[in-house]
Amino acid sequence: MPSSFHNLIEINIENNEDVGRTIIPSNELLQLVKLQQITIRSCDRVKEVFEAVAVEGSGSSESKSVVPIPNLTQVKLEWVDDLKYLWKSNQWMVLEFPNLTTLSIHKSDRLKHVFTCSMVGSLVQLQELSISWCHKIKVIVKEEEEEECDAKVNEIILPRLNSLKLDGLSRLKGFCLGKESFSLPALDTLQIKDCSDITVFTKGHLCTPQLKVIDTDFGICDARTDVNSFIETKLEEVRINIITYSSLLYKFIKRFNI
Repeated sequence: MPSSFHNLIEINIENNEDVGRTIIPSNELLQLVKLQQITIRSCDRVKEVFEAVAVEGSGSSESKSVVPIPNLTQVKLEWVDDLKYLWKSNQWMVLEFPNLTTLSIHKSDRLKHVFTCSMVGSLVQLQELSISWCHKIKVIVKEEEEEECDAKVNEIILPRLNSLKLDGLSRLKGFCLGKESFSLPALDTLQIKDCSDITVFTKGHLCTPQLKVIDTDFGICDARTDVNSFIETKLEEVRINIITYSSLLYKFIKRFNI
């Protein structure tokens, strides 16, 4: 019988507790040639959007097969509390999103990362990325294990990304903690708020020639020097303020015998 996904243009699922752990099964991945939009909202049982198991014709164990979702432009995930992966990286297949322009994820408390290095390299059309109130996210782009990747990625370019918003990510350590270089030539809007654990944006070289300011908990701040240096400076300021406040509080308590 013809695939039920072959002519699918839009997936919109809201307030549905009957949806299983996967939105798109692995045997349908090659059929998503017309899919343009995905919206998933308040579906508590969903653990992954794209099922990550081998599919017929996806390649051998010696090399990875590339499976593009060629026309997908927008993905919005909200209140998908059990979500763990968009797609779980593996050693036999790479999922690519060459025309994705907008990705928004809000309140997915089990999600620990958004992309892997092999996935993020295909996002040549991505313009807007917004991740908010996902309390277990540690990185946005996760380094892959050796058995998951065929070749080391040294530089990742997101040529059209102009807006990146990270909000309420209490365990976020950084955008990427690998040594890959990142080039974000179009980025002019960067928001980092309520990300108290962040220590660095990237550990590799970072190029953001269009970025002039960052919207942070401290207000709109100049970021024309270097984003990593800016984060380190602000963290140091916070530490100094905490020490100063603690010292003043101690003196106040001691003075009034509280």
